[in-house]
Amino acid sequence: MKKILVTTDLSDNSKTAVRFAIQLASQASYELTFYHADTSFIIDPYAAVTFVDIPPTDNKVQQKELIKFVNTLYKQTGKVPGKINFITESRLDVSSAVIDCAAKIKADYICIGTRGGGLINKLLGSHASRILSESPVPIFVVPRYYRVKPLKSILYPSDIENFPHEIQLVKKFSALFDAAISVYHYDYFSNEKQIKNKLNDIERKFQSEKITFYFKKLSTENSLLKNLQIDIIITKPSIIIMFTKEDRTWFEQLLQSVKTAEKGFDTRTPMLVYRKE
Repeated sequence: MKKILVTTDLSDNSKTAVRFAIQLASQASYELTFYHADTSFIIDPYAAVTFVDIPPTDNKVQQKELIKFVNTLYKQTGKVPGKINFITESRLDVSSAVIDCAAKIKADYICIGTRGGGLINKLLGSHASRILSESPVPIFVVPRYYRVKPLKSILYPSDIENFPHEIQLVKKFSALFDAAISVYHYDYFSNEKQIKNKLNDIERKFQSEKITFYFKKLSTENSLLKNLQIDIIITKPSIIIMFTKEDRTWFEQLLQSVKTAEKGFDTRTPMLVYRKE
């Protein structure tokens, strides 16, 4: 059974990530661990104590709030809980807390939401970059305006580098949901003979009843990001799967578009982000 660490700050805006994880678990055998890092405790710098004298924080109240928060969402979605766990901690460094917890429970994925307050708000800035760059496990990124629906289709934008390895990971994920995979590749030189032959070879080798390829030529008028935005809006996939390089420039631009409504990006589609090997 695969494990997903689902982060929440117990705010209304963080409900989307929880709902998304609940939906996944209702379709496949996922064990969900709901995680809340409490950063509300305050240390008085003028108090006559040292850090070693500070007693451990009692997280029982936060634990009860977390359980109540999650159970309410289960009732609202009409889903029956499977194997679920709850963890609350008092931590100042949220990104480290999330990564440490994922390692401790041996999570296969981390699930975070966007455009929330508290923890979720922090995940949009330095915490998001840090988790994306340091987490050894893939990350689900769930936009604020996600609406619960069965996972049926996957859009996989690929640079074709290390494609055989990456498509196997996409296929393993999609098989749990019997989901169709649409592979999109954008290239300024897709019409050149050598590039065209390479793309055709990949299509012949990997195309199947569940995998369809779309090769698109980029132009100076429409950037790669713009083309991807358009295709996401047109095809309305259930989820986007991408493999990001270490600097994650492309993903950060995409995440920024998710946050910025005026850029016209579809803010309802979750993403699954793998680190590119």
